[in-house]
Amino acid sequence: MRALKIVGYVCIGILVTLSLLWWGCGPHEPSDAALELRFQEQRPELERLVDMSDEDPEMTRIADTFLWKRDNVGWPRPQSEWGISKERWAEYKRIFKRSDVDGGISRWGEDVRIMVWRWGIVPSGITVSYLHCGSLPTKSDSADPACAEQKETGTGKYGRTSWGYRYKKLTNEWYILEEFN
Repeated sequence: MRALKIVGYVCIGILVTLSLLWWGCGPHEPSDAALELRFQEQRPELERLVDMSDEDPEMTRIADTFLWKRDNVGWPRPQSEWGISKERWAEYKRIFKRSDVDGGISRWGEDVRIMVWRWGIVPSGITVSYLHCGSLPTKSDSADPACAEQKETGTGKYGRTSWGYRYKKLTNEWYILEEFN
């Protein structure tokens, strides 16, 4: 019985140690200064992604491995139901690779997020994006808080969820957006 307790404590110790190592040694979020520099270098490619998204407004999420449409987020689905052609998707993926876009793009309303860094698992994590604000009036319900508020910096929570955000203005239309849970 005593040996079983010792084995249990050792296993718990190993799990705690591995968890701390996983958390502490994970990838480190890029600094705002690094993101600002990267934005300046990659701005033409990022603007191309926004332009492409404007041309494909029915698409709400375009990533390397899946596509979501406004009316269908199921995946996989037949190519005829993708919403964009195989060649168009390949063009997005080429730009993602050249621009080191980690998570693809997301579009809700007129605002486009270009996800450049992610860490975590589905129920919890951090995503850092370049956010491009669309042309809707700033008080629109579909506008991202950064786009609606149009301040230099801001923080908050999305409604009654546990998801929070932080943003920093880069230009009149562009922000660094960090979302976390």
